[in-house]
Amino acid sequence: MTATTLNGRKVSTVAPFRREPEGVLHADMLPSACPDTELATESRRDPYWDRLWAPGSQAVWTTASMVRQRIEEGSAPRKEMQLTQDEALEKLLHGYGWKEKLACWAVLDSWRTVTAEQMAAITGRRYLSDERGSSVSASFATGIMDIGTFPNPLATKAASRAAVYRPGHPDVFDNLIRPRLTWPEELSVTGGGEWSNNGLHDRHNILATELCLRAAEYLPLGAVLGEKYATVDLLAGSGLGKRLPETYQRRADGVLVRDDGLRIAIELTATTGDSFKNKVRKWAELMTQRPLETSGLTVLFVAAPHPDRTAGGKDPRAGIYRTLAEVLRSFPGTGEDSPAARIGVANWEEWFPGRHLMSEAFFTLKADFALNDAKGPGKWVARELLGDYPFTPWETFDATAVIENAPLLAATPYWMRAGDYTRLIGSPSSRAGVELVHKAPARPEKVKGRALGEAVGAAGKAKLPDRLRITG
Repeated sequence: MTATTLNGRKVSTVAPFRREPEGVLHADMLPSACPDTELATESRRDPYWDRLWAPGSQAVWTTASMVRQRIEEGSAPRKEMQLTQDEALEKLLHGYGWKEKLACWAVLDSWRTVTAEQMAAITGRRYLSDERGSSVSASFATGIMDIGTFPNPLATKAASRAAVYRPGHPDVFDNLIRPRLTWPEELSVTGGGEWSNNGLHDRHNILATELCLRAAEYLPLGAVLGEKYATVDLLAGSGLGKRLPETYQRRADGVLVRDDGLRIAIELTATTGDSFKNKVRKWAELMTQRPLETSGLTVLFVAAPHPDRTAGGKDPRAGIYRTLAEVLRSFPGTGEDSPAARIGVANWEEWFPGRHLMSEAFFTLKADFALNDAKGPGKWVARELLGDYPFTPWETFDATAVIENAPLLAATPYWMRAGDYTRLIGSPSSRAGVELVHKAPARPEKVKGRALGEAVGAAGKAKLPDRLRITG
């Protein structure tokens, strides 16, 4: 064991990937921000410790086109899957729960691949956890979503809540759904961007979603954003009013935003290799171009190999630390703007040491940073991103604007977007730059009745129609 001094105090350093977790609690002992305990962490499958995948496997998927082919061949899939595309579209557009359908599609677009339980937790609607429900089956029949199952059926419980969802081909959304949305609705689903089904990596995406969901439930954060909003362009380019070369097309797996606006880009990793080394190098290069005070950007690699690999003697975590340290040697310095001070690595099994267990290291987002000159374990210093990690935005950098705007996105966990946020986008007339003028009466003393828009009884003041507002 070695020690170093950080911010005037000594910090012990040990072999990080072998560190024993401290202060471990079960999820049912902790107050979750998710209002529905049936949707909170303690009630969901644990996608890591339940071993829903064997090492190297993927989910088993069914698409709408596959079902239509089976029907043509004379097979008879479940009744709710036999809807035609027109019948399904009719159900989607004219059934109940319109806002929840928008949220469902937003989750697919933002988080890519989710379990049925995660879908229900983010949207706040239990019925979206059942693949046999009308909203899910109709979305499937149109082709907006694909439905899968875990490759390890022994790890599942009942048939309901055991499905996996991912976005379908973007042409379906663009041709059938987008033309029927108001602008506020489209904004809430896509964030004003394109609908996409890129980056479909089953276990990887689901673990990233679970990590961010737990962070939204138990940590004091200002915002939690999915993969779609974790692009390098949004974090360090157009999101800051700047331009990046077209070669910067990468994205993290999610973003945790502190109350002061510090961005913690999450990069889940299970292996080492050239692609991992290149990813670390690209983030480090970006750090040299974007100071912390004008970007608020940090990156946190979370080592999450399959638990059978770590238990079977083929633990890749040591290699993850070693590769990170090797790359960072090419970027000398340990000041607050250095890549070494802004790129950390954490360990899933230290944060979450067992099924539905969470340690003190997760509550503070404790991570290791290569801040020492030593080699091996002595190089690493443990810092708490929700504790001893200072951040003061530059005076022209509105670091907390992302927190104000995150509730506009229906993919934001529902307890973090409660309320009416129409004011952030304005009315159709204000967005068009048009001022509606109501001519005053020539003799107001003779006018009877109520003023335009005045409240009537319990109805309250007149508002825009629901589909022109953004409410959570």
